[in-house]
Amino acid sequence: MEKNRYYYIDFLRVIAILMMFVFHVNMVFVAENDWHIKDVSSSNVLMELNYWMSSFRMPLLFLVSGFVSAILLKKMNQRQFFQQRFKRLIIPTVIWTFLLVAPQIYFERKLQGVDFNYLEFYRTFLKFEWYPKGNFHWLHLWFIPYLFCYNIISIPLASYLDKKSVKHRLEVFFNKDYSIVPIIILAIMPYTFLATRFQTTNDLINDWARHSFFIFFVFIGVLMYKFPIILEQIERKRRVYFRIAFTLIIFINVLRWNGWSPFDLWDNWITKPQTYIFIAIKNINAWAWVFTSLGYGKKYLNKKSTLLAYCNQAVYPFYILHQTIIVIIAYYVVQTPDNTAFKYAFLLLVCFSVCVLLYHLFIRPNNVMRFLFGMKKIKKG
Repeated sequence: MEKNRYYYIDFLRVIAILMMFVFHVNMVFVAENDWHIKDVSSSNVLMELNYWMSSFRMPLLFLVSGFVSAILLKKMNQRQFFQQRFKRLIIPTVIWTFLLVAPQIYFERKLQGVDFNYLEFYRTFLKFEWYPKGNFHWLHLWFIPYLFCYNIISIPLASYLDKKSVKHRLEVFFNKDYSIVPIIILAIMPYTFLATRFQTTNDLINDWARHSFFIFFVFIGVLMYKFPIILEQIERKRRVYFRIAFTLIIFINVLRWNGWSPFDLWDNWITKPQTYIFIAIKNINAWAWVFTSLGYGKKYLNKKSTLLAYCNQAVYPFYILHQTIIVIIAYYVVQTPDNTAFKYAFLLLVCFSVCVLLYHLFIRPNNVMRFLFGMKKIKKG
């Protein structure tokens, strides 16, 4: 980042990726959702932990990424920004879809009882028939092309916010506590209505509901960099946002646990106004947890650290690697008779260690690998 570094933003990015790692390990033992590798036993505790994390970990990551993209746009012209984003985001997506995602689907098919070797499987992967009907997908790497598109779309927003007249008007507008709230209310409206009409696809092209959800976190990240007073207000009001977030997640879970959500109560839930209110509440919950994270992060995590400097470089390759490592190791672990707690602890420790060691030994010191994982080149001397 820049000389006046936002260390808490780096911390939050690292935390969000670590949450994603824990989330995907948990998925092996969560019965409520389909995943590539499943153990015969399941854990309701891990299921609830995943539900809580899934409510805001990706929004937080998109917001932080929007914030960072605004910093880059200050340093680069638009062409340089496009080239940097393409090199850092699209090239790794293409390369590692073919090299790291394919093994995940292979091991999933093996656990399902499909009898073929990897070469036979890879021929089906190269048919480009979309998973789960076919064997081609980018799986957990979906976040990267989505972010690339949002970054490019946010270029005009960043330019518009730099206009003197606009900047002056918005500085006046944001000079009041909770001034960001009306913008958030507007931001939640598209998803509230699109969520019932478009299923999650992770294919970029048809995922309109999720686009209407995630893109606003990127936009607000840009806005927060341009107008730091917003973050100062969030830091001051962090306890308020935490109370809101805590209250909403309890309310949502009470409905879930008792079968009182609109999706449980009515077959024709799409026609019920309660459905849209419920979706809006879940959306507000996501924003409240993101603001809570920002507020407490800015208050307590804005500190320079050698560990943070290391993690900040490692976190992107770690993200690219982690799910493949989890799937491969979990494939063997779930076939053992050990108890759930031991399997879970083993997966957490071993998968984390393998990812870190692969990064430290093979990616970090090698400029070719750094390029393939979207990292900056090591300067000689």
